[in-house]
Amino acid sequence: MSTFQFKQFSVQNEKSAMKVNTDSVLLGAWAQNSEDAKIGLDIGSGTGILALMLAQRNPTLEIIGVEIEPKSFEESKFNFNISPWNKRLTAVNLPIQKYEYNSPFDFIITNPPYFENDLKNEDKNKATARHTDSLSFQNLVNFIENNLSQKGNFNLILPLNESEIFREIAKQTSLNLIRIAFVKPNEKKSVNRVMMTFSKTKKELEKETFCVYQSHQVYSQRHHELTKDFYLDKK
Repeated sequence: MSTFQFKQFSVQNEKSAMKVNTDSVLLGAWAQNSEDAKIGLDIGSGTGILALMLAQRNPTLEIIGVEIEPKSFEESKFNFNISPWNKRLTAVNLPIQKYEYNSPFDFIITNPPYFENDLKNEDKNKATARHTDSLSFQNLVNFIENNLSQKGNFNLILPLNESEIFREIAKQTSLNLIRIAFVKPNEKKSVNRVMMTFSKTKKELEKETFCVYQSHQVYSQRHHELTKDFYLDKK
């Protein structure tokens, strides 16, 4: 059994098509939510890593993880059940387009599918997890606009080109970009990931750019600051 051990929880990382990775850990650590947020939603929860990180960060937040792929759903449900916050975590096996909740969400997060034109992965589960056939950017934006509370925040991570497409779609809605982080693997490489926070409330845009690594196999100070409460080898 493949298990990823964090400081306060563990993640079974075997059935889900999308494994625990740098993108998810960075997003889970960077994502912003208000202290009075009560209900959160993790779209495409996979192993459940994002929901688990948020549960650790916010002791009052109840989080629902919605996952379309059955094996990933099974794994997220297992990981929720064995966590210290199992009473605040719920796994749901549905496409997000069919999921309905009786009130707006104070916090929404996703590491969404983003490959639109690339060749499909031969692994059907990975293809579902990483291609927008099951969830287009337009569908995602529509869902967020309809289900995010007025004071809520929506956080996601995308590759650079896809982030630009997503921002253009969001401009046509009531969603406002309030935070953005451009992430580079190291100083010698270009930005390859972008983290974003959207809200229905307008605020001055916060921007930052940082590297994952400052040198070979040595994490940057900013990466350390973000993830120190989660990785076992960080104090």
